[in-house]
Amino acid sequence: MTFKTFVIGAFASVLAVSAVSAADLPSYKAPPPPPLPPPFSWEGFHIGISGSYAGGVSSQNSQVYLLTPGSFVGIPTSSSIGTSGYLVGYQNGYNWVFANRLVAGYESEFNYANVRPTNTGAFNLGASAGSRLQWFGMERLRFGYAYGRFLPYITGGLAYGKVYPNGQQWGGVFPTSQSFWQAGFAIGAGIEYAILDNWTIKAEYIFTRMKGATSANLAFPFAYRTGVGNYLDTNIARVGVNYQIKSFGALIGMPELGI
Repeated sequence: MTFKTFVIGAFASVLAVSAVSAADLPSYKAPPPPPLPPPFSWEGFHIGISGSYAGGVSSQNSQVYLLTPGSFVGIPTSSSIGTSGYLVGYQNGYNWVFANRLVAGYESEFNYANVRPTNTGAFNLGASAGSRLQWFGMERLRFGYAYGRFLPYITGGLAYGKVYPNGQQWGGVFPTSQSFWQAGFAIGAGIEYAILDNWTIKAEYIFTRMKGATSANLAFPFAYRTGVGNYLDTNIARVGVNYQIKSFGALIGMPELGI
């Protein structure tokens, strides 16, 4: 055996032993990467609170009779008076998301309102007339397009509220304590943004038109006043926050049943 043959044989033996030893070692694989979080979805229920500035125009016609209605002389007055105030309330609803990222939803709300005429509007013989809003609600549809966590939308539906006559005739001779529930329409637009997976903030503008206050007042013994509200227009600028409820199971802390 030559020296060269010895060296080659020894080297081959070392390689064979190394291969056998490596085959006996346990294999090691890197753990798989964590799964990506699911993309944000606007699908599901939501509930929240909001605060609004509200202002517009109140228009009303009033008629005063110096005896019983329809007799002697009637003194007509009319008014178109600005209004201003605020709303504080809550809202809830549901959103449906379609494959093309269109979002359709329904939203219901109810608010305490303090929206009053900004002036008394002097008219014939010291008369004034107007409408003030104390309770206010809406039932609306929403249609939007989802840009990830941004949701611009348009909205419209039913507006309703409890409206009081606001005014006086001859230094407050006629009381204005009556109130009536009036209805009308609402239309507007807004944008909502998801700051967290379950929390969103929104800003919106809504215009509403309802019938104004209607009243009939007797001042003993020889005067009678009627008031007919033409309209009560209100511009609403609002900010709010919503909590997204993806499922009923998540709401009560139970897993989904998958049915």
